[in-house]
Amino acid sequence: MTQHSGSSFGAPTSSIPRRKMLKFSLFGAVGLVLSPAALTACSNGSKTALAGGQEAVALPAFAAPVKPTPTLPGTSDGVMDVYASFPMNGPVTVKDVVGDGSEFEFLVMTYGQPAPPLEENAYWQILNKELNLKLKPVMVPYADFPQKFPAMVAGNDLPDVVSVPVNMTVNRLPELAKTQFTDLSDFISGDAVKKYPNLAGIPPYAWKNGLLNGRMYGVPKTDPVFGGQMYTKPDVFEKAGANLTPKSLEEFEESMKAVTDPKAGVYALGNPITDFILQSYGVQNKWTQASDGTFTSHFESEQFIPAIEKMATYYKAGYFHPDTATLEKTRRDSLFRTSKLAMTYDGNRAFGIIADDRNLVFSMMPSFGFDGTATPTYWTGKGAYAITMLKKTTDEKKIDQFLKTMNWLCAPFGSKESFIASYGQEGTNYEMRDGVAILTERGQREQDLGFAYIAGGPQVLVNPQGAPGVDAAIHAWQTSVIPYLAEDPTAHLYSPTQNSKGASLEQGMTDAITAVFLGRSSSASLKSAVSTWKSNGGEKIATEFAEAVKA
Repeated sequence: MTQHSGSSFGAPTSSIPRRKMLKFSLFGAVGLVLSPAALTACSNGSKTALAGGQEAVALPAFAAPVKPTPTLPGTSDGVMDVYASFPMNGPVTVKDVVGDGSEFEFLVMTYGQPAPPLEENAYWQILNKELNLKLKPVMVPYADFPQKFPAMVAGNDLPDVVSVPVNMTVNRLPELAKTQFTDLSDFISGDAVKKYPNLAGIPPYAWKNGLLNGRMYGVPKTDPVFGGQMYTKPDVFEKAGANLTPKSLEEFEESMKAVTDPKAGVYALGNPITDFILQSYGVQNKWTQASDGTFTSHFESEQFIPAIEKMATYYKAGYFHPDTATLEKTRRDSLFRTSKLAMTYDGNRAFGIIADDRNLVFSMMPSFGFDGTATPTYWTGKGAYAITMLKKTTDEKKIDQFLKTMNWLCAPFGSKESFIASYGQEGTNYEMRDGVAILTERGQREQDLGFAYIAGGPQVLVNPQGAPGVDAAIHAWQTSVIPYLAEDPTAHLYSPTQNSKGASLEQGMTDAITAVFLGRSSSASLKSAVSTWKSNGGEKIATEFAEAVKA
């Protein structure tokens, strides 16, 4: 399962579809291309740091939250703590009443079915009681968000609280924040955050996502630093006599060839693995910053074209499912679960952590260098799932109530507040089995409310309902890639051109890569594509990132 053993875990394979969050689309991390008037998307996500040379305020002071002793401890590098179950009767971290009984309307992007209405939703009811608020979610499905959010901005129809996933680029976000949302700097920057102790437990890397125009506007929902990974089906590999832990692309191709059996409808993969291949070549995470402060895109690295060429040879050899070009994630996941795909590249913790995956047996492939000796890279994410902002107001009472609500949501693992946010009401949302809280089907369903996803502190691995051993396996895999972590040096820099044109520029490169991968164009076309990318804005983006660093 880990880099060292490659062992699997769990029980016989289940074909039940996963009902939780969609993490990755066909060619990479989910991105929603929105209208230029309000929202665009690209794989790099929003650039949320200094703009216009304004000096930034201090990030909120960090105070490590008190937590129970983990079964497997995490690390300061990002490996997550592991717990066998959620501790019962945890401490209360918020002693004062949070709300004043008023309405708390919030916009959140959701991935499941709409949550049941308040009168039928015990989870919603207990949140209202605990917070002394009347939560009023504006739940927008991810498929509708590209149209809904711009319309709400244009129509001045945003609710008081707005949560925006960081993998999306809001057009002119710093300017939008300045005109539409409340500057929270005086209330949470530096030591000011200590008034809200649970907010002080949010790590600095997550807070960087809420720093806009050098001011604090957003409270983050902390996310692990890990991005994509290669999941494997041991039953398919074992039947084919294939190697689950290749140490080079040569060995990787041998495994792909061995597991592919078109007559049985079994293929190695069903989605392109661009990032995976680039990382095996040691390509840096999106951008590289030189000692003189200049930036160079990974598209310009000498390994970029050879890596795409290599991926194209795998498709030509027939190792990919014939429907790869149009294969939707839901069907791809089903093919993986039923062992018709031997591998799939998806987000961290994409499988095995929910009850639907209790019987799923899978492994996670370790990172390796392309030639067996080169050092690979592992691209980290932005450290937050979303940032949540308050509509512009000077009412300090309203600001305080917003921050108190966020403070309650960010209560650390093991606390009473965190337990309620995770499990809801006993008897309806969860039941006790051998001293362990287990979500009921109703409990899982009612959490589609989305409230728990708008803010939060450090996450942990505690999935007693998932595949047996899944948390320890994820912990071991995370540990294995730590030596290869590569951050995107532009992750929290702001470039006006990236913000306004990044999505279309990225799409142009994605189209060029896809054409080569599917055999519709030669690899030589990538040189022209990179040249076009540079002249249409790529070079200007690099210059603006350099200027942002100097500011």
